[in-house]
Amino acid sequence: MGFSIIGAIIGALIILPSILFYAIFPPKNLPSIQVKQSRLFEALERAGQMGCLAVLLFSGESFINRGINPVFLLMAICIIIYYGLWVRYIIKGQEYQLLWQPLMLIPVPMAVFPVLAFGFAALWGQSILLGVSTIILAIGHINISWNSYRHGGQA
Repeated sequence: MGFSIIGAIIGALIILPSILFYAIFPPKNLPSIQVKQSRLFEALERAGQMGCLAVLLFSGESFINRGINPVFLLMAICIIIYYGLWVRYIIKGQEYQLLWQPLMLIPVPMAVFPVLAFGFAALWGQSILLGVSTIILAIGHINISWNSYRHGGQA
């Protein structure tokens, strides 16, 4: 296991938008009462994020010679949709509720699509560790996002 530039690029493409866009374009009209989140889900979310990034950064040659295949395309589509959701958020005025607004029938898509992208990256790189980290992230991140949606993020 050594450093992976491809893994670093995948991790950056998935994680950086939420950090940058949220910092540069903070949400407006936050609920007056902040939602109390479960410490367990917060811990799982952080552990999953750190695990996903660490595995991607140190995946060595997991992504070398994989080529573009249907799983890679699904990962790319999830990332593109995720960026589109951030564009929707910015264009529509950075309203807090847009962070949680469903996309068609998909609830909390800004939580679902990055998790799916990590999952497809795990499949593409055939990485069990990334898959496990993604599952841990999914349990924490989607639960926290769903809780925020139910308590004030509804459109």
